[in-house]
Amino acid sequence: MSSSPDDVTAETSGGGDAAACEPLACTTCRSRKLKCDRLKPACSRCSRISSDCVYPEARRKPAFKRRNVKELEERLAQVEGFLKHATESTTRKSSDAAAENNSASEPGSPSGSPVFGQGSPKRPFPHFLYNPRRPQQPLFAPDVELPGNELLGLGRFESLPPFEMIEELHQAFFNNHQNIMPIVDKHSYLRAFYSPAHMRPPMSLQYALWALAAFQHEKYGTYHDALYRRARQYLEADELKGHGEHFLTLHHAQAWALVAISEACCADFTKAAMSSARTVKLVTIMGLHLLDNPNEDDCPIAPTLSPPKSWAELEQRRRVFWAAYCMDSHASISTGWPTLIDTTQITTHLPASEEAFTSGEKEDTSTLQDAFKFNQYSGFAGVVITCYIFGKLLKHVYRPRPDDRPEDPENGPFWKRHRELDNILSNAFMFLPERFRLANHSREVVAVRHNLNLHAAVISLHSAACDKIDKHKLPAHSKGFSRARCMTAAHEIIGILKSTEKPKVPLKLKGPIIVLSIYCAATVLMAQAKETPAKCDVANLEFLLHYMEDIGRDSTTRAYFNHLVLDMEHNGIGWYINLPSPMSPETCGYNIPLLARTSISVRSKPLPPLPGRLPLDKPAGDGGGIRPWQGGPPEAPTCGRIITADDGEPAAGAKRRRTEPETRQPPPHRSTSYHKPSTQPNNINIWPTIPHQPQQPHQNTTTSPTAAAPPPSPPPLR
Repeated sequence: MSSSPDDVTAETSGGGDAAACEPLACTTCRSRKLKCDRLKPACSRCSRISSDCVYPEARRKPAFKRRNVKELEERLAQVEGFLKHATESTTRKSSDAAAENNSASEPGSPSGSPVFGQGSPKRPFPHFLYNPRRPQQPLFAPDVELPGNELLGLGRFESLPPFEMIEELHQAFFNNHQNIMPIVDKHSYLRAFYSPAHMRPPMSLQYALWALAAFQHEKYGTYHDALYRRARQYLEADELKGHGEHFLTLHHAQAWALVAISEACCADFTKAAMSSARTVKLVTIMGLHLLDNPNEDDCPIAPTLSPPKSWAELEQRRRVFWAAYCMDSHASISTGWPTLIDTTQITTHLPASEEAFTSGEKEDTSTLQDAFKFNQYSGFAGVVITCYIFGKLLKHVYRPRPDDRPEDPENGPFWKRHRELDNILSNAFMFLPERFRLANHSREVVAVRHNLNLHAAVISLHSAACDKIDKHKLPAHSKGFSRARCMTAAHEIIGILKSTEKPKVPLKLKGPIIVLSIYCAATVLMAQAKETPAKCDVANLEFLLHYMEDIGRDSTTRAYFNHLVLDMEHNGIGWYINLPSPMSPETCGYNIPLLARTSISVRSKPLPPLPGRLPLDKPAGDGGGIRPWQGGPPEAPTCGRIITADDGEPAAGAKRRRTEPETRQPPPHRSTSYHKPSTQPNNINIWPTIPHQPQQPHQNTTTSPTAAAPPPSPPPLR
């Protein structure tokens, strides 16, 4: 039976499917994706619109070719082979480099760098720092292999630290280090950190924050150097991107600021100065020193940042700028190098209070020059004001001008600046905000620190005046006035420090600026004892010495402590005070800031910022030397601790000397010169990965009969 032409059906391969036997829709309805009634010779829709109605003869089959799939499989197998070969080559190179560094960085070697992948038995190095089985794309290819290059070979695609470690470092930073330089908002940072990848802070800022949090951390202090190196790696990599537009952000300025703080904490002053200079240049390029300029049309700097979206973002920019200003001032105070920021060009207002910064509520602030007229500024602004005063003092004392005429106390420009600075300090005390007055805020660290710094500034100003009076032999009544001001400020510092120890829970202060005020007060008492031995205030000198030893945890604080002991011996005050055991050798060569240097200081000339290392052709000073003892060294071993008998616990040594009776003989005369340390091998492990066991106190031995003759007895005290 033949089929009529009107019953044309689609040709199918199966022939048994009922759906395949149904007539197909016309091409017009199929193209428009409309329902077709399949009427012949033309469907209803095509008839209504007078369109040609054409029915297809068969269904279209997909053009599926097996040959294309085979080609893709072959190419995929080829790529997998290339990847396997590259993985084996990278693993072999990493293993060879690790073996070389393991042989070159043994414990006690001069490099002193930890071997990646090799930690203590109780605390192995985490997997995220080095994994030779994971292929990495190296970011840098240094020509010279240095200790720690395994870190640089990891590239910028390594895994993050463990989540538990990140959480603890975040908590440590915002609890302990945020008060040092509050430039990172906790809520905005954590919100961005837990956001999608494209909204997170730059890796440089994350590692810089973790590195500062890991500094002297009980659990993660060993990894501070690795985290610091990664922060520098990411920062330098961003500078190489494009034409320099990728690092002109607020986050990179924050990262460089945190890196500079980490380097200063480790006493790497040259690195800290360079990092702070980068921070200063970044904030000035972004125009953060001209944020509140009333005449924006007259500003010659083109903007590199978009306008702030809110007051909180504006306050964030203010804080980053003032952090750069404080670091620049600290670098100048510590080393004497000139500052990079001109205070006369600053129009940015002082930072607001922590409460306003955290909540985002707008708070009006004043400029730096107007802060001495109004008694209202925040704790961070107090730090800025202190740096401003210290900077002016440094220029006044150590930047002499040809026309200063210090021999003319009435009309000399030097003495005019002296009286101007004295008035600024008087106004600072007069217009002190309520939050800084110790009558009601004696338990707040910010208030105590601000008052100590102001009193230290008074001592620095009038001590320099006393030195000028002695040098030019001016009338004695001028020196008497300045000496009285110094004594008043010194007793105020001692009173503040004693008030922090009275409660059951003493308020422990720390930091180089805090120790600066303690050292200044001690120099005043030493100057009084040197001029009038009968007025030697032994009790207060011992109190300052023990207090400085109690807080001597970092190398900078120990450097102050060591210099204080040297000054006491150099000026003949060591006869009356129970001085501690020999000092730690790694800090004997550090400088004290120029701001605290007076005629009482044991060194008349400052050393380079890295004693024993600079200048490169002929290093000056000894970076790790100890003082020779006339008549033979003491039997206590010389190691990297302040009190060797208490195994690195300064507070324990200070308490022991307070409670135990005086048993040792007066020390022989000690030379103030330095010598290089012994070249014999040292068994002390400089990486404190294994906790020390408590040791028995060292017992002093009796003096040998063949020892040198004892020095003459000290002058009697009345």
